[in-house]
Amino acid sequence: MNILAFDTAGNFLSTGLSTGKAFFEENRFAGLKHSEYLLPSVNRLMDNAEIDFSDLDLIVCSRGPGSFTGLRIGMSTAKGLSTGSDTPVVSVNNLDALAYNFSFFNGAVIPVIDARKQRFYTAVYQKGERISEYLDISAEEVSDIASGYKQVLFTGSGSEILRERLGTPASTFNWFKTDYGLSPVLVNLGRIIYETDGPDPDDQGPFYIRLSDAELLKK
Repeated sequence: MNILAFDTAGNFLSTGLSTGKAFFEENRFAGLKHSEYLLPSVNRLMDNAEIDFSDLDLIVCSRGPGSFTGLRIGMSTAKGLSTGSDTPVVSVNNLDALAYNFSFFNGAVIPVIDARKQRFYTAVYQKGERISEYLDISAEEVSDIASGYKQVLFTGSGSEILRERLGTPASTFNWFKTDYGLSPVLVNLGRIIYETDGPDPDDQGPFYIRLSDAELLKK
C-alpha cells in the first residue's frame, strides 16, 4: 500500500510516505506554521517516491488532542487531498499513537501532551490497549494515577514538563520523551484502523477533549 501520513498536532510537523518497498520521512519544527510547511513537505515526499497522488491507497492524519489550529490544518488538508485523489482518509488519536511503540513495556504506558494552563492530555495503556478514558488533568492527578501501577513509562511531548512539575516523585518513573517523528506510527496504526474499521466518516473532526478558548467564549 502507498500510505501518506502527517502529524500536525504539536509544534513539530512529521510527514511520512510508505510505498511498501521504501519509507520517506521529514520532521521539522513548525510552530504555528503548519499551513506553510505541510503541503511542500508532502510534495517533496511524493517527488522522492516518484508517485502521483492518484497512486495513494490511504491518507492518514493525526486527530488530536493537541493544537486546535494545527489539527484543523492537518485534517482539512487530508480531506482536500482525499477529494482530489479519491483516496480514503483515516485519522489517528495522538495519545494512541504515542503509546503504540511501547506495547512491549511490562507496566503502564502513560503518554502526556501539554494541554497548557498547567494541565495535561493523557490516558493509560497496558500491552497496547487503552485502559482509561482520555483525560485532561493536572500534574498531581497524573501522578496519583501513575502511583497505582508498579511500573510506569511516561512518553510524549509533555513528559519533560510533567517531570519538572512532579519534582522528586518523578525519579520513581521511567521517562521517554518524544517530540516528533510520529508519521511512521501513523502509517502503521492508520493501516490497522482502515483494515479493521474502514475510512473515517465524512463528518469526522479533530478530537479536542477540551473546548478552545474561542468556543468557551461563545457559551
